[in-house]
Amino acid sequence: MSGKARLPAGEPRKASQRNSRRAAPITAKITPVWRAGDAVRWKGRSGVFRRDTGDGEHAEILVDKRVYRVRTSELG
Repeated sequence: MSGKARLPAGEPRKASQRNSRRAAPITAKITPVWRAGDAVRWKGRSGVFRRDTGDGEHAEILVDKRVYRVRTSELG
């Protein structure tokens, strides 16, 4: 074979098909479901999940007797 991409019957591709690339696959990001009392890590600190603020982006966590409002994407 010459190394060129050909159609299944052997004929060459059209010019408009030669350099086309497939779209990158979409990867779904799975976010964990946090419940009150769950242990969490945030910026290297251990804490306890208190509640979700309801906006879909932030949560309240308890670290060393202080309550922080943080993004849920930063929790580990």
